[in-house]
Amino acid sequence: MKRSFARLTAVGLLVATLYSPARGQESRGQQFVADAARRLDSETSIAAELRYRAQAFGHQVLGTGSYLQSGAGMARQLRLELRMQVGDKPATLQEIRGPEDYWMRRDVPPSEPTLRRVDLLQLRRALRGDQPTGEEVLPRGAWIMLGGLPRLLATLEQSFDFAAPRAEEVQLSGAGGQPNPLPIWVVEGHWKPARLAALTGGSQSTNNLPEQMPDRVEIVLDRSDKILPLFPYRISYWRTPPKKKSERTAPPALELLTLEMFNVRRAGAIDAREFEYNPGDQEVLDLTTAYIQHLGGGKKPR
Repeated sequence: MKRSFARLTAVGLLVATLYSPARGQESRGQQFVADAARRLDSETSIAAELRYRAQAFGHQVLGTGSYLQSGAGMARQLRLELRMQVGDKPATLQEIRGPEDYWMRRDVPPSEPTLRRVDLLQLRRALRGDQPTGEEVLPRGAWIMLGGLPRLLATLEQSFDFAAPRAEEVQLSGAGGQPNPLPIWVVEGHWKPARLAALTGGSQSTNNLPEQMPDRVEIVLDRSDKILPLFPYRISYWRTPPKKKSERTAPPALELLTLEMFNVRRAGAIDAREFEYNPGDQEVLDLTTAYIQHLGGGKKPR
């Protein structure tokens, strides 16, 4: 269970304006995801609650938490908090991207709490605008450090080919328990051939992906204009196990991880203290050099 939590969170989620009918259907899903990333990137103050579920190492992991986004561009500040149970013990994760530092604190029993730090100023100087090459498709730790939900969506759009969107509705509970329909778009994506080949060493078969990687992704986007058009309320990652010779039909797809966002709102001015972290007398492991080498594709700091 401890390994599954670390893998999931080393954590990540979730109307369109009118589009010209001349656009091809197959391009609309791709455009929706790209536009959703741009819209999120333009928002300077977002608060949301979240929940997630996942299958890892034969266990189902469930959790809740919160997401804060403030500011824009390189000055954007982010805070992610996740909570879950490990047996009868509570487990927590905090990831905070402040103006100069990125903090990761994990408290997952029975291990002792750990605190890690990346110097963002040093990281930016070292990369000098290079595009990171690390795996950012799953919402692991790097998605908060590199830009939060806008970066995650942009990476998905760059990595997956999205099919035509489906217009659907979900029923929410409104005032007095009355159903409150929410119009949504559902878009499904499969790996772009070049990205798949890069992950598999040249193979075009998803069977050769690492077991923790999905073969498709599904994103649920807001189809209204009431709060945040095209906001990603849900991001789900799926993997279909390879068919064995003894099996007549392919096994059902496994839901690797689903990240859901709710109570989403423009939060106004968020207190700057939300993005500060005081380590006190905790032992801090500095990961700046490791992140520079990983995100820079193995290049040494310059």
